[in-house]
Amino acid sequence: MAKILRAEMWDKMQYLFRNYYDRMMHCALYYDGVVDADILKKALKFQLDNVPVLHSRYHNNFVRPYWVVKEFAMEDVLTVADSEDLETDVMKFIVRRIPIESNVQMNAALFRKGDRSALVFVVNHMCFDGGDLKYFVTTLCKNYSVLAAGGTEMKIKSGTRAYDAVYSTMSAEDRKVAKGLYHNISEVKVKNFFPLTAKKEGDVNRIVKRKYPVDKFNAVRAAGKKQGYTVNDVILAAYVRSLYEIGACKEGERLTVPCMVDLRRHLAQGGAETGLTNHTGFMTVTVDGAGKDMSETLSKVSKAMEANKKDKFLGLYALPLLNLAYTVFPHFLSEQAIKLGYDNPLIGMSNIGVIKPTDYSMGGILPYDGFYTGAVKGKPFMQLALTTFEGEVTFTIAITGNAEDDAVIEKFFDILVRNMDAVAALA
Repeated sequence: MAKILRAEMWDKMQYLFRNYYDRMMHCALYYDGVVDADILKKALKFQLDNVPVLHSRYHNNFVRPYWVVKEFAMEDVLTVADSEDLETDVMKFIVRRIPIESNVQMNAALFRKGDRSALVFVVNHMCFDGGDLKYFVTTLCKNYSVLAAGGTEMKIKSGTRAYDAVYSTMSAEDRKVAKGLYHNISEVKVKNFFPLTAKKEGDVNRIVKRKYPVDKFNAVRAAGKKQGYTVNDVILAAYVRSLYEIGACKEGERLTVPCMVDLRRHLAQGGAETGLTNHTGFMTVTVDGAGKDMSETLSKVSKAMEANKKDKFLGLYALPLLNLAYTVFPHFLSEQAIKLGYDNPLIGMSNIGVIKPTDYSMGGILPYDGFYTGAVKGKPFMQLALTTFEGEVTFTIAITGNAEDDAVIEKFFDILVRNMDAVAALA
């Protein structure tokens, strides 16, 4: 008899988000060395076997959705191929979309060219979020290293996938407050649009990247720190000013930027005792204009961030509202109710964090570059994502679009870089 898994609240929400983006997460790592395909397969199979949602098929049942665990072959998950150009093959693979009717929810690839390798992962966001994708990939590297050294003892965490684990370590008083946070922070009264082209036939998934070099970023961080700003303050301020300058809104108009928040800040040991799942909320940052220069933008953004920095319930707002909708109504009505009250952010930002090469060592083979990015957005939605590798920032914007959109994004990155440079000049 087939094994059935409960569809958790965030599984269903990510399915609802199919209306706005491709539901996929993406990771690419580039290695100075040859990754062994056989060892990789063994480590990856162990993890897939122990994370059953990754080899399950989603059933969007009229009343109560669920997953059915399926048998799988590694060929359904992992592609191994020689490459003439690692970057070309990585970027072609990484924009794929796993069909909702698939029996596997992860696609991975190992590309090898001479003495270099690249690993690519595409994962259904319904299964887990960027925080657990990072955990999955770093754990894969550890398990690979165990096997490469002749060991057999591989590990991966397991446990509840329920959203309400975020309340598990709270005091009774805080839990009561958190479970009463029904305020819908997704509602944004002023609609600001990034100037992408209209949807058209022939639009395809694409991820546009821009590097910000380590020497420049070090100067930016030093200048920000000198004036009392965090790295997130600085990047968000440069992003906000660039949105005004690209024409997402006019100077003096209100701009609200939702930013992703990893809810594992509320979990014991950062979620080490829970299963792989989604624990991501968001906060909003609102400004009324960018100001006359970068210094003013920094001040405005920092002031707008003050309440978020002091809020011990950051990211938890509206979770009780979503849970109520999914609890009170049959699923088909829940989706309709949530659509009425939920505003998917037209513009957002996600700082996915730092990639430490030692965390991604494959049997002593270290990566020389890498990045993560979130879902590929459907126009008019867009999100700036960023990761940092050895002090170098990779900015990405992932959309379903065309060459004209690429040109708009490249222009935006030019503006963003100029504004980042302007922060360094304040030192």
